[in-house]
Amino acid sequence: MSLNILSKPFKIVADENMPHIEKLFGSVADITYRAGREITAQDVRHADALLCRSITSVDQSLLANSNVQFVGTATIGIDHLDIPWLESKGIAWANAAGCNAAAVAQYVISAIAFWLKRNDKQFDEIKVGIVGAGNVGSELARCLEILGVDYLLCDPPLQKKMQSQTQKSQVQIESAHKLKSFDEILRCDVVTLHVPITKVGEDKTLHLVDGEVLNRLKKDQLLINSARGEVINNVDLLTYLRAQNAASVILDVFECEPDIDHELANLCLLATPHIAGHTLEGKLRGSYMVYRAFCRQFNLPVEVDEADLYPEKNLFEICSESPQENLLQFYDIERDSKRLLSVDAPYLAAHFDEMRKDYVTRCVDKPRRDYSGWQGKSELSPVNADSEAIYQLMDLT
Repeated sequence: MSLNILSKPFKIVADENMPHIEKLFGSVADITYRAGREITAQDVRHADALLCRSITSVDQSLLANSNVQFVGTATIGIDHLDIPWLESKGIAWANAAGCNAAAVAQYVISAIAFWLKRNDKQFDEIKVGIVGAGNVGSELARCLEILGVDYLLCDPPLQKKMQSQTQKSQVQIESAHKLKSFDEILRCDVVTLHVPITKVGEDKTLHLVDGEVLNRLKKDQLLINSARGEVINNVDLLTYLRAQNAASVILDVFECEPDIDHELANLCLLATPHIAGHTLEGKLRGSYMVYRAFCRQFNLPVEVDEADLYPEKNLFEICSESPQENLLQFYDIERDSKRLLSVDAPYLAAHFDEMRKDYVTRCVDKPRRDYSGWQGKSELSPVNADSEAIYQLMDLT
């Protein structure tokens, strides 16, 4: 369907928590904002495009009687989109792959730093097992390498793909030695999950971590899930954490969000409300990637420069000889956990969603930023290898 934007602007329904939508789309569209969990078929009936996040299920029941021609999700994950149905109806879709990979990597590093500090350990004493070598897993590996932390990767689909190729790139050859089995990953000091949710097939990730896997972990290990709640069987996890000698667990995602299990959240070392990827840069990048996809779909010029969306960088100062203390300056993960767990069970679901709403702009003190959203004070220079690594993190692009 050809649209004449001079005589009739586009009509867009957008998640109210996607930033800069007016700045990006306002010149070509009338925009209606809705809470992501509350977008209805009536809301999108006359819309040309839907801009959403992972909390909106986009399928036949939502779009069947609408004019929607384009769906853009400002997220890496696409399990909330019924892609076969969208494509069968000729509805274009786009996601924002990699938009918040740096944010999630920062979350995991802060989680590890908190755990190390609590247990009086150092980064050079541990090995990190990364399950999933996609955008997030690869970014985390890059950050760990800068910090001098040993790590292993596990990604069965990627491993099979590489094994089937007769010719491999130099990057593939160099990274192949880091790809290990899931069993080997489970022996690492830290196990962190970065896989999409897949419910069928040989490499399905639904309940990848169940009671059997949990019982193989030891008390001195750390398990982190910032991928999808369903990757861990939460019923099994609750049973596991009730017992003594359980590994430490840090969860950013849960089954049945926002109706998460109050006891489970409180048994975790840290629990946060699905905000691992919520930095200022991550959110803005997600909106911008959807904007560019929208422009491609409707043959529109890209009139907004991504660089114009970002504010000035925050100033960072090395405050301690402890790498853990310095890294926790970028993101105070404990504060978010304490805030989530500050309410009683009947109010937890509403509080979970309230914390996610406008999370970036409502952060106490200042918005959470990627490492790239910081710069060292000009008069300061790195004083040792640890601080040099932190300065390198800020230079990542």
